[in-house]
Amino acid sequence: MTELTVLFADIAQSTALFEQYGDDKARSAISSVLNTLVDVSHNYEGVLIKTIGDEIMCTFPTPDLAIKASIGMQESVGGNFVLGTHPIGIRIGFHHGLVISEDGDVYGDTVNVAARMAGFAKKGQIITNSMAFNPNDFGEIKHRSLGKTKVKGKLLAVKIIEIFWQKDESQVTRISSVLDLKLPDAAFNMSLNINGRLIKMTEKSPNKIIGRGDECDIQILAPMASRIHAELQFSDGNFKIEDQSTNGTWLEMGGNSLRLHRDKTVLLGTGKIALGNADFSDESIIIKFEI
Repeated sequence: MTELTVLFADIAQSTALFEQYGDDKARSAISSVLNTLVDVSHNYEGVLIKTIGDEIMCTFPTPDLAIKASIGMQESVGGNFVLGTHPIGIRIGFHHGLVISEDGDVYGDTVNVAARMAGFAKKGQIITNSMAFNPNDFGEIKHRSLGKTKVKGKLLAVKIIEIFWQKDESQVTRISSVLDLKLPDAAFNMSLNINGRLIKMTEKSPNKIIGRGDECDIQILAPMASRIHAELQFSDGNFKIEDQSTNGTWLEMGGNSLRLHRDKTVLLGTGKIALGNADFSDESIIIKFEI
């Protein structure tokens, strides 16, 4: 095992690009942005591990190089890429720690935590944590704490940190914690019930990964579920679910049944989510939602 900084950078709200401009134009624009991200990473000793749709995963020898690359990526993309009337932006998350390197890929807890940091990030943000960013070591880098939150695989809550890259911070919203907002302050709420366990999401909540794996935010031990099965997210004014599984995700909603497979849909009203098959009879492994 070796210590590396693992960084994920992806196109924010890429689904809207495909929906509004079609596959060919969206793919071309996304490819141009990803090529730019890779070029920037190379300037800071970055190694591209893989491209996953609208996202790149790369590694750096140190957090310092990852920070410089992250800032360079945001500066290179911000305001410079537009498709139609849609400005393209990126979100970045990284973490530093031990990884397993094998056949050109990297694995392990560090990769999982880095992916969660990217999941916390919104368009134009760079998100990391206190384990990868010590302000005493990076005094010249402007940043803010977003509070503490639980990260799958970590016993204690992790302090989440946003790194500023804009020269003008006057437009940055000053809040005590982005990750721990009170529900009454939120315009959008969704309640989840998993076998009596209640989880609430708002428009400010980080995306939540559902699946069989220990690294998931919502672990469902359904026999046909994938390790990383689906993702709950809020975007464009709606709560959505995106299937990432082998066998698909089934929804009961509005009196209708729907199967998702490597696709996304809006959640409306009340309903149920089943992983891997259409069996809604076992309430211990289904998710009930209400918006």
